[in-house]
Amino acid sequence: MDASVNARYAAIVLAGGLSTRMKRFKPLLPLGDSTVTDRVTGTFLNAGVAVFLVAGYRHDDIAAGIKNRGATIVYNPDFEKGMFSSIQAGVRRLGSDYKAFFVHPVDIPLVRLATIWRLIATAEENPDRIIFPVFLGQRGHPPLIPAEIIPAILGWEKGGGLKAVLKSHEKLALEVPVPDSFILDDIDTPENYQALLEHFLCYEVPTGVECRALLEIYQMAPERVRHSYKVAEVAVAIGRALNAAGHEVDVEIVRAAAILHDISKGRRKHDVEGGKTLRDLGFGKVADVVAAHSDLAGGDLSLPLEAKAVYLADKFVGGEKLVSLEERYRHPDFPPEARAAVAERLKVAQVVKKQMETLIGRPLESVIS
Repeated sequence: MDASVNARYAAIVLAGGLSTRMKRFKPLLPLGDSTVTDRVTGTFLNAGVAVFLVAGYRHDDIAAGIKNRGATIVYNPDFEKGMFSSIQAGVRRLGSDYKAFFVHPVDIPLVRLATIWRLIATAEENPDRIIFPVFLGQRGHPPLIPAEIIPAILGWEKGGGLKAVLKSHEKLALEVPVPDSFILDDIDTPENYQALLEHFLCYEVPTGVECRALLEIYQMAPERVRHSYKVAEVAVAIGRALNAAGHEVDVEIVRAAAILHDISKGRRKHDVEGGKTLRDLGFGKVADVVAAHSDLAGGDLSLPLEAKAVYLADKFVGGEKLVSLEERYRHPDFPPEARAAVAERLKVAQVVKKQMETLIGRPLESVIS
């Protein structure tokens, strides 16, 4: 997205709380090679969005402890009054420079960059609406709020905080489905934080529920969904057999790529387009596998085992049923001019099958049946 467009948007990142339930100071918790605060502010800054980081409790420690210096730090002396006081402090600092602003608690640190882009793109087409990201029907963070709501936020005296303010403007609400379960994941407790660290290790691989959300967002036909899950079943069986034989295969990449391999079905070069779509969404580790699934990227036998597992699984599933490679490539409606290319594709599939059987040590049919 054009950076000049995003520059008209700001993010108020809330880091003023006491972290009572966590027992540790949440803004400075380690995440990767930086901190939770660095992760959140970096996501918005990478989207070209101005960041106002509102601190209160231990604000000097936050200023000293973060690596990312691109955010404007706003001190809220009234932080003990609660989160809404920090929101108001951040809103006061915005002035009139921005058309809309995000509000985002620092303890929801893994929201995807693509989610921010999607919300801004929606706001560009709906400038007067309050944009909520939604994951499988549930609203999450960050909402994107038009500047026209600022007076209501600053003058609000009825209690209930920002949630109550936005509810009073519910007629302006617009929900945007996103394939991002992390819009709902906060770190209120040590258990939440430990789970978040585990999720961070496989951040570029969509979870099972994120795959389901993607299929819904891209409106995949029910029969195509059933086909995709059957391909995933076969691909995972191949991946596990390879692992059992002593080879290293990331079964979660295999599973996600197989479920999503036809996400762009119906478009020209749907494999390549599907890979591009997933890469743009931040799912780089599955994008290359999806991009290769139709013809193994022109028969490139040097591709990783994850790509070969999904490629073969797709060939062994016709509709929702297991078929042989010969059946998969036998079609009476192929025009004569296409038959030579089809025969070549069958040959490549047979070579890959033989290669996998050598690695596994038994016929592939015994693995997938």
